[in-house]
Amino acid sequence: MIFIYFNVIMVKNGFNKISTEFSKVIVFSYLIMIGNSFSSTIHQNQMERTMKQITRMAALGVLLLAGVSGAAFANGTSAPEPEPVRYMPPPPPPAAPPAPVDECEEGAYISGAVGIGFPSAEMNGTDYDLDSGLVLNGALGYNFGSVRVEAAVGYQKHDFSDFDADGSMLTVMGNAYYDFDAGSGVKPYIMGGLGMASVDSSLTDSEDVFAWQVGAGIGFEVAECTTLDLGYRYLKPNDVDYFGSDVEIESHNVTLGLRYQF
Repeated sequence: MIFIYFNVIMVKNGFNKISTEFSKVIVFSYLIMIGNSFSSTIHQNQMERTMKQITRMAALGVLLLAGVSGAAFANGTSAPEPEPVRYMPPPPPPAAPPAPVDECEEGAYISGAVGIGFPSAEMNGTDYDLDSGLVLNGALGYNFGSVRVEAAVGYQKHDFSDFDADGSMLTVMGNAYYDFDAGSGVKPYIMGGLGMASVDSSLTDSEDVFAWQVGAGIGFEVAECTTLDLGYRYLKPNDVDYFGSDVEIESHNVTLGLRYQF
């Protein structure tokens, strides 16, 4: 009956309860036999036989327990399944830094340029050649982004090629520019200006006349808020009087300068 009870428990409750129930059966059987031995006052040889039976019973139980545990292990029921490894996604990449702010996009500026002028003069249908000469320009302005406005002062002086005389012009102009952003700090531009020109020569007194100019150029950002400016200007003052005759003057100027924006 003890073994039948053990097998029923083993089938019903599984491997996890076998060791506990088997221990209870062994202890219960041991107590019964000890009680019977003492209550019937059997001979010492009978006690030894009883202990041998208990020993054989325990050995048989151990063998049965080993067989059941081996079968349970083979069937995959001896140990619980390991918990699945929980996937932890990698942390998101750090946010991209904000785009740098162009502190020189707008603001006041100052500029200076030096170059060479190629003037010409005409009087009564006759052309008079003048030598090329130095051209100087300076300006204060404000950059609104793509549009710039400035007040500029220019000076140039030239010698007449055909006779011993010279002529000069001092200009005060209001100029407007439109810049095209080509990327990488390169900005081509177009411009136009209106103002006054003081035309003077070594043969006559100076005369103030209206003047205008148009031009184009390209700017290269060479440092923070600093632009190298290569430009062309066509400068045209109104005719001036030369001993009762009108003299038409014009000049093609090429300049190279720097512009610094605050």
